[in-house]
Amino acid sequence: MDAAGARALAARIRAGVRVGTTIELLSDGAAGSRLQPGDCGIVRDLKQDGHLVVLWDRGFIAEIHPSLADYRPLTIGTAGAP
Repeated sequence: MDAAGARALAARIRAGVRVGTTIELLSDGAAGSRLQPGDCGIVRDLKQDGHLVVLWDRGFIAEIHPSLADYRPLTIGTAGAP
C-alpha cells in the first residue's frame, strides 16, 4: 500500500464509514450549516483530512467532519459503489 492509500484507509477507519454508506445526521457542529438533525444521505467521498462528502436526500452535497458532526450509518456501502 502506498502512502496515499494508507492515508485514505486511516481516514475511513476514523470516520467509521466507507463510500456508499447511507448515514443519518444526529447533530452538526458546523455553524451556518444547511444540515438538520435527521437528514440522511449517501457518503460519496472520504477525503484524506477525514471530511465526508455526502449527497444529502434534500438534493445537495455537503461535507461533514466526524469530529464535529454526530451521525450513524444506516447501511454499509460496498467498494465501487456509485
